[in-house]
Amino acid sequence: MKIILKSVSILLVSLSLSFCSSDDNTTSPKPDPDGGEPVEAIITLTSTLSVPWELVWGPDNFLWVTERNGKISRINPDSKEQQLLYTIPNVAQVGESGLLGMVHHPDFDKNPYLYLVYTYTGDHGLLERLVRFTYTNNRLANETILIDKIPANSNHNGSRILITPDMHLIMTTGDAGNTNFSQDMKSLSGKVLRLNLDGSIPDDNPFKGSYIYSLGHRNAQGLALHPNGTLYSSEHGPSSDDEINIIKPGKNYGWSEVKGIIDTPNEKAFAANTEVIESIFDWTPTIAPSDLIYYTGDRIPEWTNKLLVSVLKDQKIIALTLSKDGTKIIEEKAFFDKQFGRIRDIAISPKGRVFIATNGNSYGDTSNTHRIIEINKIK
Repeated sequence: MKIILKSVSILLVSLSLSFCSSDDNTTSPKPDPDGGEPVEAIITLTSTLSVPWELVWGPDNFLWVTERNGKISRINPDSKEQQLLYTIPNVAQVGESGLLGMVHHPDFDKNPYLYLVYTYTGDHGLLERLVRFTYTNNRLANETILIDKIPANSNHNGSRILITPDMHLIMTTGDAGNTNFSQDMKSLSGKVLRLNLDGSIPDDNPFKGSYIYSLGHRNAQGLALHPNGTLYSSEHGPSSDDEINIIKPGKNYGWSEVKGIIDTPNEKAFAANTEVIESIFDWTPTIAPSDLIYYTGDRIPEWTNKLLVSVLKDQKIIALTLSKDGTKIIEEKAFFDKQFGRIRDIAISPKGRVFIATNGNSYGDTSNTHRIIEINKIK
């Protein structure tokens, strides 16, 4: 989950908030503040980014962010200072492709690994790979490819990643614009994948010798883990049926034969021969749900113990209230409607601070409205 941790004294505090030199990686921002009413409800940390995609609270108490053009940076959430860590040289940013998901190793002090997903140009078009970098001396180095040559496209590439408490990496992939891939067990596209942190295939995966954890997905860009272990995804539909799904091992979620729930003759005919897991919630017309996170903090009490969805097309945050067993969504409520533009991602600090990454005011917008914002309270 994205949830982790006045003379001379003034000078020391000031120094602790600044970034360290390139050969010193010991500096971190001041501790996450305890309680107290925030002075500002909304704070913009930066507005100089080019399509930020993933935003996570790092183990160093900095915000880490990917941009689709290949840049990985970290931002001091208090001083707002920004440090470019690395630019992946061979990232192919075409349409919705580029540098996408990111997650830190859970034991980052002992294993300073950063996992990333990006698209690149292969011999016959776009491909996608999952890689691992080593973080040392404020730099990323030693790229190790874990999964390679996943079909990619200018859209429908996924890819959100997270690491579960049992130390497995979960990765979503899109159908790469080919609706046949999602049901094809020979393709890693249109799937949810599961792997060991060294890139190997777990022995207990549902399909022996395969990374595939579930199939029948169109373009899932959100993954969230409930404290009880339930894994949720948010998924883009075509012109209908954006979905929230509960991901279970070995299950088929129906795309492209089923959209949302099984309610048409063709869908019923497909489901008669194939066991399909229906979505637990969907939106028609589509809203373009991106990131998904389960909020356990209390800084914004309106969101406590709810699933939060960052929404692109409809430009808002949606809070979803779950049933006690977590298998149903019983209430939907929207916040910040059209206030920030397209909302790509949400990051939460260990003490419940909320940060969002925005992606302009419209699809393909390249104006200076790609921001990282802290939300301290709902006005």
